[in-house]
Amino acid sequence: MYAGIYFYTKSVKGIAALGYPVVLVVFVGIIYWIKAMGGKAEAVADRALDARHGAVAEEAVGNLLADLPAKFYVVNDFVSKRGNIDHIIISTKGILIIESKSHKGVVTCEGEMLKLDGKPFEKDFMKQAWAEAYAIRDLLSEKGVCILRPQPVIVFTEADVQVKGKVRGVRIIGSKDLHAFLEGLPDWMSDRLSNGIIDCLSSTQNYYRDWVEKPKVVPHGNASDPAGEVVDPPANKHPPIR
Repeated sequence: MYAGIYFYTKSVKGIAALGYPVVLVVFVGIIYWIKAMGGKAEAVADRALDARHGAVAEEAVGNLLADLPAKFYVVNDFVSKRGNIDHIIISTKGILIIESKSHKGVVTCEGEMLKLDGKPFEKDFMKQAWAEAYAIRDLLSEKGVCILRPQPVIVFTEADVQVKGKVRGVRIIGSKDLHAFLEGLPDWMSDRLSNGIIDCLSSTQNYYRDWVEKPKVVPHGNASDPAGEVVDPPANKHPPIR
């Protein structure tokens, strides 16, 4: 009897001696796995929240543009070869690419760097804005409409924008100043050319996305062939064409 108790106790101690390191390794592995999965889940949640905020900002700017006079043509949610463009405005004042941002805080610039509350943004918004502008320029050129560099504009819907003028050629404004900014632009482009641009963007949008509702285009007469005009806004300084 005593011998059995001895061997049983010895066996349990041996198993315990072997089991503790294994249990520890498994436990540490589980902790790391939980942390890794938690980090991924948090990143996914952050991206989803950013996307939702971006959609709200885009809708807010779209509502402002819907109230513009009929002389402005507005195309919303345009799909280009370089991605989605929030809004495009065409009028005799030129063609503008509007990118909406939902960030909160104070927007300033230091040299050519845009900052939020004194810190650089997480992305290069100027590079993004110019990429969208070049995409439209290339499209108009490929379609034989004109060779025109649109003016990129970044509109912040929630931030206090303290930037005067342009940053690397991109106009930075708050949504409350959007109407005044657009109305203050000089008229320089012909109705004929603006109508040709509208026809080109509308037909291209329908080609890429014929399964959704047509983009909002404010009617303004019948378009005619602009015959490949080469135009550039007056006193409009842009980065050199690539």
